[in-house]
Amino acid sequence: MLHHLLMTAPAVGLIAGLSASPVFAAEMIEAIGAERCGGLQKPYAVEFLAPEDVDLQASAKRMVKGSEDIDSAPPALSLDGKLCSDGRCAFRARKGQLYKLASQSTGPQLGRLCISVTRP
Repeated sequence: MLHHLLMTAPAVGLIAGLSASPVFAAEMIEAIGAERCGGLQKPYAVEFLAPEDVDLQASAKRMVKGSEDIDSAPPALSLDGKLCSDGRCAFRARKGQLYKLASQSTGPQLGRLCISVTRP
């Protein structure tokens, strides 16, 4: 019995440590009009919790030295795993529904990727 407890304790501790790790927590957007930005030169993902039933648009952009990079093509953006065109996704949000937005740079890996959710 003691041997069994000693063998399972490290596994339980590892699982508990991984599930509580902030590495696995996505940033959250809970307000229409909000924007979140990721770290330098990395793909970026956020979750959006819809506060109401409404038509919305999610957009991705690249920020370089504090300004939006308008000379390059917009970063790729996907909504719940489906690729959108031109770094924008139009969708009908349902109150309380969670949506996953992910952005990845399609050009040079410069700057920070940002995702916003706004009314069209």
